[in-house]
Formats: sequence, structure tokens, C-alpha cells
Amino acid sequence: MLFTIRACMDINHQKLLKVNTNNCKINQYTLVVLFATVFMFTACIKDKEAEGGAPDRLFRPTIKGSLKADGNYINATWQKIADAVTYTVQLSRDTFKTIDRTVTLDTTAVLFDNLLWDKLYQLQVRANASDSTKNSKFGSLGAIKTPKFPSILKPFTVSDATDEAVKISWTSSGATVTSVKVLKLDSTLVKNVPLTQTDVTNEYKIITGLASSTPYILQLFSGTTLRGYDTYTTKAPLSGTVIDLRNIEGRPSILADTIAVIPSGSTVLLKRGQTYNIAGAVSLSKSVSIRSGDDLSVSSQAAIYFTSNFNFAAGAVIDSIEFNDVRMYSDNYGSRYIFNTTNSATVGKMKFTNSKMEIFRGITRLQSGTATVSNFIIDNCVIDSIAGYGIITVDNTTVKADNISVTNSTIYKAEKFITSSKQAAGSSSVVVSNCTFNEIIIGSNILIDYGSFNVTGGILVSNCIFGTVKGGGTTIRDVRAGTSTTINAPNNYRTSDYVSAGAANDLTPVNTYPKPSTQLWQDPLNGNFKIIDLAFPGKSSAGDLEWRQ
Repeated sequence: MLFTIRACMDINHQKLLKVNTNNCKINQYTLVVLFATVFMFTACIKDKEAEGGAPDRLFRPTIKGSLKADGNYINATWQKIADAVTYTVQLSRDTFKTIDRTVTLDTTAVLFDNLLWDKLYQLQVRANASDSTKNSKFGSLGAIKTPKFPSILKPFTVSDATDEAVKISWTSSGATVTSVKVLKLDSTLVKNVPLTQTDVTNEYKIITGLASSTPYILQLFSGTTLRGYDTYTTKAPLSGTVIDLRNIEGRPSILADTIAVIPSGSTVLLKRGQTYNIAGAVSLSKSVSIRSGDDLSVSSQAAIYFTSNFNFAAGAVIDSIEFNDVRMYSDNYGSRYIFNTTNSATVGKMKFTNSKMEIFRGITRLQSGTATVSNFIIDNCVIDSIAGYGIITVDNTTVKADNISVTNSTIYKAEKFITSSKQAAGSSSVVVSNCTFNEIIIGSNILIDYGSFNVTGGILVSNCIFGTVKGGGTTIRDVRAGTSTTINAPNNYRTSDYVSAGAANDLTPVNTYPKPSTQLWQDPLNGNFKIIDLAFPGKSSAGDLEWRQ
């Protein structure tokens, strides 16, 4: 191009100029553009030279490796930035709306110590130049949560509290524990309780004289060293009529004798560790709640031993029947029930909660009469060794259970579960959620069986795990109900030894775990359903909440 330009500009080469007239026109335009471009490029160079040739500010630092928080401290490192003389690091718990700590240092590593336990922190860093106007902007180093306090305390449970006391328990490790501090939530000291040698040997202390329905922080110390802390909440006091049988010992019939004479709506408190007999049929005609009374020194539930059963009194209208925190068992599978009803009655609610039931032909059999139970509820229970009448059987066209709910429970070694194939009126709803099943159903029995009758509000089975069938080698049919019944079954799993009879009665959809029940749970044949396969996708979302990981 430069040759053509020279040729066009040389007046002494007329012939060449004449031949390349068109080229001269094009290249004269090109020359203008070229000169303009060279001028601009030169100007930019001069401008940069005037600025010293350096960028406007330093680059932002970036994380090197990863954040670490092995205790109540956080370690962080970042890439070195050329021309940085120092670094400013900030720590926050609310994404830098507020700053917990700021430090400036001349290294590419930082340690923030004495932090709060079990808290999520965020970190950011800025590279500082000798001229502060050239400091980098803050760059994120990420977020990390400090671990939980390394406590020797045992977890607090609802059974560790009464309306005026709490029980703090620990596992002996390291230095001997010496005292417990009781604080309000605002850290105001309520009392300092020294521990005796007996307390240390027992590995627990009962703290009394507290207000009801109140949360407290309890701190366990070895001298001045904190060994653990947790929040403990006292219970609300019982309301209404309370019949306290805890001071009456040596009379196993006292529960049956008392039910006959107490006013409707009473709460009957049983002594923990003591057994009460139902040796003859007890006909209920009133609302009653039967529960283990608080006793922080005895953990075992009060027991009710059945060689007979409960019934409804003829014509009774009962708002609520509740069993709470008790163990119920019988002497044989062949003829024992908790309820075997033969009379007409209207019951608003039958509820079993926080209880264990074992060795029965059935839990509840609505056998005859015109009894109606509006709400049948089982929650947070363990049910073991139940024969052919299952958890509830509606055994006549004249009786009805309208709404059935079984939640947060473990059921194993049960030949049946829910049967209502004779209930001509059907039910309004069936909910089975967050349950663990194993050795469930035998022969051709059906897990939830309504025959051809409908459940108008549908059947919901969710977040459950189904293990092996009872007796081995048999097949299970999941659900049978009328064609108008809607069946929903989200997030359920079954082990490889759960043998389905086929798609016609299967819960749909269902996730198949490719291993047997013995590889999913710790000791399922003996009632320990702790999940041991941490690769199991339902380990934190399915089954009884007690066993989840």
C-alpha cells in the first residue's frame, strides 16, 4: 500500500500516475484513515505514558484453597496480588450488612478466633496499594459455618422437663464436672448449682424451682471451663381435672377402678415404671387422657397390661380418648385388643401418641354396634407384633372411622395395617406419613384395604420406608379402594426384599432401594431402624423421624 501511495504522489512519474488513477483515489481515502488511526494510537500511548502506564486499581484477591473452621475459628488464605502492600479482611454474619471484625495485615492468610459456635460467617478481602486510590475492591472468600460446641451433654428431650424442673444429663469425659449454671435467655444468672459426687456418678442433675413454660440456658462446667450448654424449656402445667395415681402403689387395678368414677375430661397420671392391669372389659363413657406422669428420675413409661380390653359404653358420646407416653401390651396375639368395641357410640377423637404398643391381635377393632370415630390418630408411636386385625379394622357395615392418620411412627411385625373393606360409607381421609415399616403384611393381605369403598378425600402415603414382608417369601399389595379414590404417594421408598404383588395395587410412584432391609437399617429384626447406609437418598427425608440421619 505504501508503494502505491508513493506512486500516486510522485509528479515525476506521470505514466505510472495515469495508469493507477483509480488506485490513487482509493488509496488517498485509505491514507486519511491510516493517518487518523496512527494519530489516535499515538495519543493513547502518550496518555498512558502521562499516567505512568499502571492500571487504575489493583486486582481483587481470590481464595486460595478453601476456608477451614475446625473449631470456633476460621482460617483463610488468598492469592498474592502484585503491588499490594497490605490486605484488609472483613468478617460478617449477615452478608456484610454489618461487620463483626476487620483486620489489616501484610500476609495472604488470616485467622479469626474466639468466634461463636455453630454460626455461618462470610469473609471478604481487599488488596491495598501504597496509593489508597488504587486499592482493589473487596473480593469474596466465601462462607463457612463454625462447628457445634464440643459438648459432653446428652440431647435434651421432652421427657427431661416438668412444669417446674429440668434434667441435665452428660457423658463423663475429661475433667470432672463441678457445677451447672442456669441462665435466662438474656444471659441473666438464675442460679448456680454445685454438683455432688452422686450427681457426677449418676451423670445427671435435676434442677428444680423453675417457672413453667419457660426456656432456660443450662451451662455445664468443670471448674471454670465450659463443657456444654443447651436450651431447656419447662412444660406448661396441666389444666382441668388431674387424677394423680403416682402415689398409689401395689394396686394394679387402680387405673380400671378409677376410670369408672372420674369426671369426664379428666387427665389420669400413671407412675413411671409401674404396671396397671386391664383384667376385665372397661367400658368408656367419658372423655379421658391417660398418660405417664412426670418423673425425671425414672425414664421408663408406665405400662398397661391387657388380659381384656376397652369398649365403649352403650350410647356414649365421647369427645376425646387419649393415651400419651405409655406402654401397652398383652398376654397373647390370639384375642387381645386395646379396643374391641361392640356398642353404639359417637367418639370425636381416639389418639395414641408417644407410646409403644405390642403383642395384640389388633390395636382397635370396631366390631359391631353403630359406633363412629371421627378421628383415629396415631402419632410418634412404636407398634410391634400385631396379628390379623392390624392397627385399625372397621369390621362391620354399621361402624365407621372417618379420618385415619398414622404419622411419625414405626410399625413392624404386623400382619395387617388399615382394613376398612366392610365400611360401606367409606372414609373421608387416610394419611400415612413419615413412617417406617418392616416385616409388614402377611399372605395376600393388603396394606391399606377399603375393598370397593371410596375414601372421599383421598389416601395420602408420603415419606415412608417399607422394608421386608412379614414371614418372608410372600408378596404385598399396597392399596385397594373404590375407583373414585385419589391416591397420592410422594417420596416413598421400599427395600429390595419388599416383594410387590404387582402394579395393580402398587403405590405410585415408589422409589426402589437396591439393597435389602438388613443393609439399610442397623438391626431391623430387633426394632433398631437407624439408617446405616448414608448413601440412601431418603436418609434425611423418609421414614420415622427418630431414625433419620
